Amino acid sequence: MKKMLFILIFLFSCNTLDEQFGVQEFEDSFSYYDFVAYGWGEVFSGDKTLALDYFNQALNSYDITYYNSAVVGMGWAVTYQANNLLNTSECINNIEDCTDQVDEFRNNAKCYFYKASLNEDLSLQNSSQILDWCNDNEVDINQLYNNVDFMNLEMQDMVTYYTDCLDEDGNPYVSCFENFIIDLKVGYIYLEYLSYIQSILDESVANESSDDIISLFEQFYASYSNYNIMDDKSNYATDYTLTYKNITSLISTLYLNSGNYSSACEYAQYTCPDLACDENILNLIDCLDNF
Repeated sequence: MKKMLFILIFLFSCNTLDEQFGVQEFEDSFSYYDFVAYGWGEVFSGDKTLALDYFNQALNSYDITYYNSAVVGMGWAVTYQANNLLNTSECINNIEDCTDQVDEFRNNAKCYFYKASLNEDLSLQNSSQILDWCNDNEVDINQLYNNVDFMNLEMQDMVTYYTDCLDEDGNPYVSCFENFIIDLKVGYIYLEYLSYIQSILDESVANESSDDIISLFEQFYASYSNYNIMDDKSNYATDYTLTYKNITSLISTLYLNSGNYSSACEYAQYTCPDLACDENILNLIDCLDNF
């Protein structure tokens, strides 16, 4: 059977948050959480430049102790760039021409995710300065990144700090982004998945094991079986979606690619509960295609 490739397709709405809500005139009164909220909104809208601008402004907020959730958002913004590039016809038809640029986006995401894993003062910096630090000749960002155990990262002090966040008048914010550590783990896994996809598409890159990727996704799903990226975020007018069903569908596809129908069907049933695991591969593929 021809190997199937499944790249998580992120759906973006057509309008930016500025167009939806006309927020520019209110930015002077924005808090850290406001800037992060609009940054994520632009990530979901597909505008990486504007997303980074909002996250940069979040790092210049004075009303916050921890800035990690904003830096996680930066990592997601450039991860989407890598994902979107791999989904273009130029990359699909000639992956060699895209490898360097995809690697650049992935390495930038690694830089942001690494910085987001630290308990250090990230205030008064911006996305470019963070990248400059990572690109310094004396910094081996790949080694630093690989030394972080992202899957077991807790950062409980920061999670507690973000939970039930209040403004200066004691009123709760709509979104506190307390799940930033979970989003960080998904970002880490997805970068590993992009590397795996590249190893399949580009003959110049050594093939990576699908077992390792499956294990990462299964480990995440075992811990966060109800994951929904929107749980700690504002109500955006967007078609974007990323939930546990995307995760289980991807696990199913990876198992199917490796020839393990039984496990593929088991995970597909989280998306298609009525799917019968009767060795009918066409029904399984139809379930995954229609998700």
